[in-house]
Amino acid sequence: MGRHLVVAAHDLDGRTREAPLVSAARKTTTPKAGTAPRRDYDRRKKRGPIRKTGRPFWKQPVLLGAIVLLLGCGGGGGWWAWREGWLVEAQDRFDAISRSVVGAITPFKLADVTVEGRDYVERSDLLAALNVSRGDSLLGIDLQASRKRLEAIDWVEWATVERRLPDTLYVTLKERRAVAIWQNGTEYTLIDANGRTVRASRMPPGAATLLLLGGPGAPDHVGDLLLLLTYEPTVAQQLRAAVWVGQRRWNLILNNGVEIWLPEEDAVAALQHLAKLDGQHKLLSREFGVVDLRLPDKLYLRKRNPGDATPGPA
Repeated sequence: MGRHLVVAAHDLDGRTREAPLVSAARKTTTPKAGTAPRRDYDRRKKRGPIRKTGRPFWKQPVLLGAIVLLLGCGGGGGWWAWREGWLVEAQDRFDAISRSVVGAITPFKLADVTVEGRDYVERSDLLAALNVSRGDSLLGIDLQASRKRLEAIDWVEWATVERRLPDTLYVTLKERRAVAIWQNGTEYTLIDANGRTVRASRMPPGAATLLLLGGPGAPDHVGDLLLLLTYEPTVAQQLRAAVWVGQRRWNLILNNGVEIWLPEEDAVAALQHLAKLDGQHKLLSREFGVVDLRLPDKLYLRKRNPGDATPGPA
């Protein structure tokens, strides 16, 4: 407003100031009791919620069905390829190519194969399992595959294969130890402590001193027999053969031809009782051919006839 329209402050003299040209003074509204004063931004026009156009893909049946179909086909195809061996074959080919590339660019060539712990494994079987030749790349040899082939040999319990730069392949063998020879008819097979048969082109050194087993199924119970003999070492030292009878019990044959017929149950107690009696009466060194312990708390002795042949596994 112009200053000529408003009376000066010293001319008011108790009168109110006037503004004649102002048509109407701005009215101020007093908010009602209990309500907050309305602010300017409250007067703005409120916008409605923003509407999204379209639907998410998981709510679109066609698109969702196509995704599920693609995943199903991919999973089914992968399973089929694995089942047919294609994935394994592809992996093997890739590994072979990788080893060939590494062998071509590396200077380490195989010149020597060192083997530790070999007593019974044939040299030809060992080289065939390793599948290597002089001049092959040392870094291109598949150590895990060589180890698995070595452990497939009957005599080998476990094996390790290592590279020793610059030119040596180092092999460590843990061979199975034969504890008995199983006579099955006219065939003789070496048996280890776990009852596993070990095929061999030749008998190992000391095979003549091994325990001779007889009877069908005897290798499966050789572990129990060895445990039984640990209770009476004096009998074990004289033992020459053992026959598994009727799939349930053992007949022991000593070096002097005496047969000990053990019971089906509680064979340990029967053998200990016999050892006690032998210490008192020398039963195992006299003229008796059979000591029958099959009945509990009873002992039957059968004399040996002069014309009786020395017993053994049939």
